[in-house]
Order: sequence, then C-alpha cells, then structure tokens
Amino acid sequence: MKIGRREFIKGASGMVIVSSLPFITGCRGVKRDDFPMAHESEQMAKFLGKEEIEIFSLASLAPSGHNAQPWMVKVIEPGHWIIGTAKDRWLPAVDPENREVLLSLGAFIQNLEIAAGLYGYTLNLDVTANDNHEPHILDVRIKKAKPVDFPVEKILKRRTVRKNMLREQIKPADIAYITSNDRAHILYFPKCTQEARYLENGTIEANRVQAWRNPAQEELANWIRWSDAEARKYRNGLTPESMEIGGFSGWYVRHFFTQKSTLEKGFRQKTVQMVAEQVADCGGWLIVLSKDTRIPALIETGMRLERMLFQIRERMIAIHPMTQMLEETPSRTQMAKEIGISDTVQFILRIGYLKTYPDPVSLRMPISWFVQT
Repeated sequence: MKIGRREFIKGASGMVIVSSLPFITGCRGVKRDDFPMAHESEQMAKFLGKEEIEIFSLASLAPSGHNAQPWMVKVIEPGHWIIGTAKDRWLPAVDPENREVLLSLGAFIQNLEIAAGLYGYTLNLDVTANDNHEPHILDVRIKKAKPVDFPVEKILKRRTVRKNMLREQIKPADIAYITSNDRAHILYFPKCTQEARYLENGTIEANRVQAWRNPAQEELANWIRWSDAEARKYRNGLTPESMEIGGFSGWYVRHFFTQKSTLEKGFRQKTVQMVAEQVADCGGWLIVLSKDTRIPALIETGMRLERMLFQIRERMIAIHPMTQMLEETPSRTQMAKEIGISDTVQFILRIGYLKTYPDPVSLRMPISWFVQT
C-alpha cells in the first residue's frame, strides 16, 4: 500500500496509522557506528603503518562546520606529513576567509597531537602558509617520546548536542573545570545576563538573515545528506541523525526531502523558529577569543576548543556552536564592542546541562579520502 505525503503528515500529527506502513522497517538513519574504523583502515594498510592509520582515524573525529571535514594530509614519508585543507570542502558562502576552516583544522591537530602521544610521539608543527586559502598549512614531523596516557574515549565520545539543554546556569566549578580556568580566552555569560540576552537575540536575527541569504542557504543545502544513500556516498555533512531529527520525522525527511526542500520558504521559516527555541533552552553562552586572526592563532584556538569539548561529557554539559553572528553583518563587526570585548571572537557557543548524553552519530570519511600517500 502506498502512502502519500498528506496521509503521513496527518499520522505524524496524531492520527493512528496501524497497518498502512508495512514498508517501514525502522526509523533509524545512518550513524557513525555503521562504519567501523578497523574495517575502514584495511585498504590503507599497504601504504601506512598501523600507528599512522590509528592516529589519522582519531584525528578525523574533530568537529567542523557543516561536518565538512576540510582537512587533508599528504604523507611525505613515515612521520613527515603536510597538512592542509581541501577546497571542495570549504564553505565560501558563510566562511569566505576560511577562518572557520582553520579553526576546524586546529581541532584536527589537537586530536592528532593526542593520538600521536598515545603511541609515544610528539609533533613538531611548522606553519608554512601565509594565506588562509593556501592548500598546505602545516609541515608536521613526529619524533619518538614517552607515551602519553589519555582517555581515548574522550575523543571517541565527543559530539555536538543541539536539543534538550536545561535552563539552569552552569556551576562556577564546572566552568573552571571545562575551560581549565582560562579566563583570558574563554568567557561565560550566564543565562538572563545582559550579554546572554544580546547573544540570544543576535543569534536569532543572524540566523534569520542567513536563512534568507540564498548563497548561504544553497551552501547548507549542499551539505545536508537527507537520504541514507547520500549519507553513505559522502560520509560527511549533516544527516537527520546528526541534526537530531528522529522517529517518524527522521524517516519522513530521509525519504521525501531533497536539496530543494532546504530552499523552500517553509524550511527557512522553520529554521529560524527552531533557533529561537534552542536559544531559550540553555544555561548561558561561552565566547572563545584569540589575540589576533593569523593562522597560528586560529590553529591554537581550534585546539583550545577541542580540549574544552573533551571535558564536558563527564560533567553532563553540552556545547553547541552557533556561529551565525560571526558570519553575517552587522553583528560580525558589532558583537565584540556590544559585549565589551577587545580581543577577537572566534567561537560563540550555547552551553547547557543535559539529563542524558547521547552517543556520537555524525559520519566520518575513511582516511583514504583525506590522506594522500
């Protein structure tokens, strides 16, 4: 029996559909654990040693805008790598200066450093690029050292959570713990403060501007993998699972939504409405700063964010990057002044406690897709 769009929407709204959905075998979409890392590494074994395969696999679990995974690695010889970014995974509509690309690369480098340390190596990093758009950014060499003990589950379990944050303020002890008490680079504004209200309203408005700016919305559409087939083909981008669209809603969008759906008026309006609901549900905001915007500062700031993200799960804290105020005018140029900050804002993060912590689901490309030998 075939079911139409109207009947499904009625059913999702409360009407009971009993035997009319025999073709639905489940509402779960494609998740990261559908692609075991060990299996993905087999095809690289002839080119790389086991340790390098594991190091690159762990590094690739870093966060990135639209989950574009922009990093590229060129293996010159064992222990000598050129690391940069891939142009086809940049986000020029929302990140024309590649600022966010390099912040993501910094998170990748932080994972790389920890993963190398697990196997008894240290990294020597040399920034070789003079421009954010150069394909090669870092010359990396490793050397033997004493192995570093680090709970690798912190890398494996890191994820972005968008929904179900509680509205209670974050305890000072928890802020100090997750930020390593780094008040020079990370500021917390509790919910209901003047600064938090400014960030809430500004985030809603910046999302509204971005949702109706066609190049930005078209870019977003290109990075949403609505169908399971697309998710399996690209292994990056945003899936319904990673956007936390579950149940019958998740099944529906996987089967009936396309890139064109993302450009429709209703989708844009729903996006802004969803953002308004999200900013209401949190315990406040974190701002991550850097002293300048040069490549080393961007790399280090991305590393700093990743170190913080490793600390939050054990405290039942979620962090959701909401960067639109840094991507749209006039907030991009006005924000720091409005909240009394002299340094450069690199991240705007919504933060809140969770009752339960979900496991990571965002997809990852196999290392053969981003490592050149």
